[in-house]
Amino acid sequence: MAVAISTYLGGLTMSSKKVVVIGSLNYDINVKQERMPQKGETCFGNELILGAGGKGSNQAAACALLGLDTAMVGCVGQDLFGAFLKNELRRNGVDVTYVKERGSSGTGLVHVMPDGDYYSTVIKGANYLLTEEDIDEAFPVISEANYVIFQQEIPHHLMEYTLNKLEGHDAITILNNAPAKKVKPETLAKIDYLIVNETEASFMAEETIEDFAGAAKIGTLLQKSVRKGVVITLGEKGSVAISAGKIYNCHPCLVNAVDATGAGDSYIGAFTYGLSTDMGMQENMEFASAVSALTVMNYGGQSSFPNLKQVQDYITSNKNSQKLIS
Repeated sequence: MAVAISTYLGGLTMSSKKVVVIGSLNYDINVKQERMPQKGETCFGNELILGAGGKGSNQAAACALLGLDTAMVGCVGQDLFGAFLKNELRRNGVDVTYVKERGSSGTGLVHVMPDGDYYSTVIKGANYLLTEEDIDEAFPVISEANYVIFQQEIPHHLMEYTLNKLEGHDAITILNNAPAKKVKPETLAKIDYLIVNETEASFMAEETIEDFAGAAKIGTLLQKSVRKGVVITLGEKGSVAISAGKIYNCHPCLVNAVDATGAGDSYIGAFTYGLSTDMGMQENMEFASAVSALTVMNYGGQSSFPNLKQVQDYITSNKNSQKLIS
């Protein structure tokens, strides 16, 4: 059931906190089409949309657009795609000093359905050419970050390597375990917040999520493995979080979704902003849901992400309407 947006969201403030995202950068090729073809079938697409993507790059852009001091650590190709990806991050306010250039750029092929859902295939490319030496070179910036965000579109061992180097530092660590991979218990123990969707959570717990209760059950199990909290996003059903022994439910904003590409990434960027401004868990989930809602109302990945003013305007215009957050 939708209820009024929390009154605290009436005045969003800029944050001076530093974020480093260690992850992927992909050139996205988005195809709008009515349905996926059957085996051996050719079908027409309706529109082709090209743009910047990759979970790491998306999350960095989302953070920067919300005003966080954001740097990206990753690798693009020595090609036109790579130059474009770095320029897009710069345009969104991300420091790309530690984005290396090697090989061919990673690429994402996304099929977008009429209901806004999507199917995605990623070609790793230069993302898998990032090295421990690159982490060492960027570590002066990583070690000064308030928040360090990881995903799973670069070699997994680089996250383990970075987490080991961060021991003794004060950074809050966030893992978006996507695409879902097995993570060692000793690695999860160095993660503060785990943020996953229902498919990834089900993979990690080896149990299917059917509803809010199932998500809360799995989230409670996963929360025992990390330091602070777990958030499970459930698409159009909202999200569930577990932190400090308490379960939080958040229903989604009621919007006309046209493309869910990047919605999870903008949610993570927004959640990081919420942490940086000391929002409580419920408030943070509501804010992140609003940012994600704005994302799915437009086509594309990073190009659909809102800035802080756009989020403020959306919240102000909808807090007394039926397009609300629970």
